[in-house]
Amino acid sequence: MEAQIGGTQRKVMTSSVRPVKLSHGSSGIALRDGRTLPFRVERSWSAPAGTYPEQWFLVRPDTREVLYEGPVLERAIWGLQGLTEVSDDVADAIPLDPGLYLVVFSLGSHLGGQQEVEAFSAEGE
Repeated sequence: MEAQIGGTQRKVMTSSVRPVKLSHGSSGIALRDGRTLPFRVERSWSAPAGTYPEQWFLVRPDTREVLYEGPVLERAIWGLQGLTEVSDDVADAIPLDPGLYLVVFSLGSHLGGQQEVEAFSAEGE
């Protein structure tokens, strides 16, 4: 996914969301009994060199309601000439229905990008 966010030099250039266990698929968020199975959120930041608070959010696209807030972590960003790759694993069993959601990325309180992600049932596995 390519970020199309204007106005700031803090941008997520690529991102992916996928189950931690590859047997649950290569993209999206796997669900069992209405709760998320462990998943990974990866992103590559392009921003001026420095240390920033970084966070991501799982958002319902129609209402923009935040369903889950990733942790706020201080991230050392390498600079605009090289991408800084960041990854978080989420082990929490978040209540979620199958469907489309947004993962929204923030760096230093600036919107850096978003990605659409599908939550899907992995009941039979």
